Amino acid sequence: MNIEEIEAILSPDEVPWSEKESAILARSCSYPEDGPRSSCSVFNEYSLNTLDVGRATFEFDQSAVREKDINRFFQRERLEVEQYNEKRLALLYRYSDLKGQVQAWNVEQRKRWRQYVEDSERMAQEELTNYGLHTREYTEECNKEKEAFATALQGFREGTKGSVIARVQSILGSLSMPWSVPRLWEIDYDEDQRILIVEVGLPDVVHRPPIKIVLLKTGPVARPLNQVERKEFIPKVHPAILLRIAFELFRNDLSKTIRLLVVNGWVSFDDPTTGNTKKVYTASLMAEQNQFASLNLMKLDPVAAFQSLNGKSAGRLIEIVPVEPVLNLQRSDRRFVDSKDVLNTLDSSTNLAAMDWQEFENLIRELFEREFSGRGTEVKITQTSRDRGVDAIVFDPDKMHGGKYIIQAKCYTNTVDVSAVRDLCAVVRKEGADKGFLVTTSTYGADAYAFANNEPVRLINGPELLWLLRKNGYAFRIDLHEARRWKQSLAHGDGDVLPS
Repeated sequence: MNIEEIEAILSPDEVPWSEKESAILARSCSYPEDGPRSSCSVFNEYSLNTLDVGRATFEFDQSAVREKDINRFFQRERLEVEQYNEKRLALLYRYSDLKGQVQAWNVEQRKRWRQYVEDSERMAQEELTNYGLHTREYTEECNKEKEAFATALQGFREGTKGSVIARVQSILGSLSMPWSVPRLWEIDYDEDQRILIVEVGLPDVVHRPPIKIVLLKTGPVARPLNQVERKEFIPKVHPAILLRIAFELFRNDLSKTIRLLVVNGWVSFDDPTTGNTKKVYTASLMAEQNQFASLNLMKLDPVAAFQSLNGKSAGRLIEIVPVEPVLNLQRSDRRFVDSKDVLNTLDSSTNLAAMDWQEFENLIRELFEREFSGRGTEVKITQTSRDRGVDAIVFDPDKMHGGKYIIQAKCYTNTVDVSAVRDLCAVVRKEGADKGFLVTTSTYGADAYAFANNEPVRLINGPELLWLLRKNGYAFRIDLHEARRWKQSLAHGDGDVLPS
């Protein structure tokens, strides 16, 4: 990577995807070329000009000149006439022979011309048939492409997950970026909360640091950055890429489909201690569209802008430092996981969303005890209550990363409201804790994530909870629809057995 590419990264496309998309949808699907035409010219016979060579005669007035005198004085002229006539006769013979050859050539060439015409007409017909086939194929493919783009655009406006992902793929694929920026990404979208999550590959600027181009008398030469330049330019690269991606996505979201955008950046590199390839998140940004409305990418400082948006990054990037993404991709089904051996009284058929709230709180407490075990951490269990108090307190003695953590568990089947996040923040402050964890079986709204992004709290949704359980040896499932039906039937007195 060349440090001058940072400017290119922060330069928005001259033509946004929405305009390119409109041009695609407006184009006619007629084949761009005219069909083949057969144009065989008329055969023209080769003809010889008429040869008109007169016969010469030697004449004299016999009444005035005697024959004897003619022979004496004009013998040479008479001989020349005779020689001329002999040459004339030879020429006429040659002309006659040539005329016969021309006539024979015309006959042969006419046959060839007729064959050429037949072949040309046949090939023209074949080409015309193929042209018609290609025209139909082109028109069909063009219409399919237009229909796909139109469907994606309409579905994007309506907030349909598949269409949103498809259109975001097109937007990212159309961006003009330097070759050094990886063209790798994964996308997820929460239809209910209108949250878009994009995870992108970032260049490894630690193990393959950027260079600068120095102009010498012999021409441009690539040189490594000095220490001052490394500190100035390297921290700008990853924030610049995330800012550009977020800017372009919001810029092309005229329908305000994306309520909340999360862009996570990761780096893939070979760990020098093990030789194994590692994938580490080094930057994460959560933003709403109004936060980008007034940004001028080409004039801002990417680090300052990134920090003002509460983005998380690895700082100066002297080494690869992992950061925790503000929100990850949903990599598994929200309602079902593969079966594994489980502990205690629960089995893999247990639907966490249908558990008794006290049992669920106990499960979360046990989970965090297991998660923090082995570090000298102490987990204090509070009395069970169905209010918005403290479910557990974690005391981590680690001097660098430890502290006091507050844990709250919400066994919900509906989206957790932002008020629960506010309540947790208040409890964290009241308890003098360093951080709070809000764990639920369901999901959080975009406003909850936006609020939590500026607070010392971590939101763990259903899929993340299942992953954390699997990490610690549990394998359960979450089926929100099933849990809702069961709770409704229980409220009406129609059943009292947990679904399995």
